Amino acid sequence: MATGTLDRNERRERGIRARTRTTSIGRTARRAGLLYLAIFVLYPLAALVGRSSLVVSGDAASTAANLVADETLFGWGMVGLAVVICIEVVLAGLLYVIFRPVSRSISLAAAFARLGEGVVMAINLFTGFLALLAAGGAGYLAAFSREQLDALTMLALDLDEFVVLLWGVFFALHLLLLGYLVYRSGFLPKILGVLLALAGMGYFAQSLGFMIAPDSRELLETLVIVLAVPGELAFALWLVIKRVDEEKWQARALDAEAALV
Repeated sequence: MATGTLDRNERRERGIRARTRTTSIGRTARRAGLLYLAIFVLYPLAALVGRSSLVVSGDAASTAANLVADETLFGWGMVGLAVVICIEVVLAGLLYVIFRPVSRSISLAAAFARLGEGVVMAINLFTGFLALLAAGGAGYLAAFSREQLDALTMLALDLDEFVVLLWGVFFALHLLLLGYLVYRSGFLPKILGVLLALAGMGYFAQSLGFMIAPDSRELLETLVIVLAVPGELAFALWLVIKRVDEEKWQARALDAEAALV
């Protein structure tokens, strides 16, 4: 009698934990989707409007003058990038929780790849500070001529572009691993996994292709837009609107727990 009561209580507690876990994973998926969409809005504003609008290709003097004239705009661009970096860190953790039942090791590798991207993005903020200092001609830079300071400003911005391609390699790896996890999950459509993998290959092509053939920059930028935007946007919208199939996620989670016992 006592044993039967304990068994019933244990089953009831397991059922409560299972319902709580599925409800929680639904909220986690929606939060991850919202953060992904936030990156879609913030990053273009920070990187393109805050920086690219001030750069005059091949004209260091005009570029430095633009930075001095619109220092506030450039600064807001850097703030936007800092916010994106924080979002990337949180998003890496949320995605790890969602896909841990599929494969702990691959989900962890995908999270580390996204964290690596965030670290390189953070390091890249130093190039922005260097450009601002050089363009403004801080007092201790008086030993340099105006032409030298303009050249240093342009060098810092060129370095910024190269580091963007570097973190793109980490992001490409993340998307390939994420695409695999989505495809194998069973609680998300396989097509999303395929699209994310294509997005990863697009980022790889852009980053590595530019290092090999710098003259193909425009073609590579077009390629990454065509391959990356549909997959990433579809994945983010699916998490926000549809979330995940909670019953199938729970089944994968229980199977993963059983495999560890």
